[in-house]
Amino acid sequence: MMIAAHATAHIPSNEPIDLINVAFTLDSENINNSNVPDRVTGRKGVQELAALYPERTWNFIEVDVTLTELYLHKEHIKTLCTPLSSVMDLSIASALWFASRGIGKLRRYTSDILSTSENYETPARILLVGIGADEQLGGYRKHRMVFHKGGWEALAEELQRGIQAISYRNLGRDDRVIGDHGREARFPFLDEDLVNFLSSVPVWLKADLRYPRGLGEKYLLRKAAWKVGMKNSAFMEKRAIQFGSRVAHLEKFMGKKLKNLL
Repeated sequence: MMIAAHATAHIPSNEPIDLINVAFTLDSENINNSNVPDRVTGRKGVQELAALYPERTWNFIEVDVTLTELYLHKEHIKTLCTPLSSVMDLSIASALWFASRGIGKLRRYTSDILSTSENYETPARILLVGIGADEQLGGYRKHRMVFHKGGWEALAEELQRGIQAISYRNLGRDDRVIGDHGREARFPFLDEDLVNFLSSVPVWLKADLRYPRGLGEKYLLRKAAWKVGMKNSAFMEKRAIQFGSRVAHLEKFMGKKLKNLL
């Protein structure tokens, strides 16, 4: 949401901005992903953007992936993940691969919906990706656990470890997966100036985990979102992409199905 808000300040107002939202479903016949968590928050988010920036056309691309399609591309995605091979890596890579393919149903928003259910493929060659916010601003569940066990000092050390590891832990995988479609990823939250700035900010201003979920994690980013007018998105709970898109649910189901066949 914040990347989209900043992007609109740097792109001519007559050009649309594509927002790609991916959701996974078991049912190949009756695809209805309206209740997938990331689809729910995504629709709310684009409506908020349209209200804040009504002069802009926002292309909300709903990428729906079935179990069959996931199975067909699983081995290829697994190859792109290499040398990473965990279930979590494959789930994240699958979500990013289908999202960066950029093919789905289009909903156009200005101050209200202009059209729905058009087949669409994004022409964008550059994708802005939000990786780095959670690592620097305490967005993961493990950060809350670390804080409750060790306090501010332990949390600060964990955030530092996370940002130091991100280059070899995440970026190679994500770059290969997104680049497979001939698109390039950009990571605004990993801009060197921003990383240096956030490193200088006291940890309790970045993530105040004394507050509940939906407020304490990424506290500084939420305050910034509130300041630009995102009164709803500023309080949305963080969900990891593998759970918010429900790709992890499909991976689990696929594993059980293969086990039963064996």
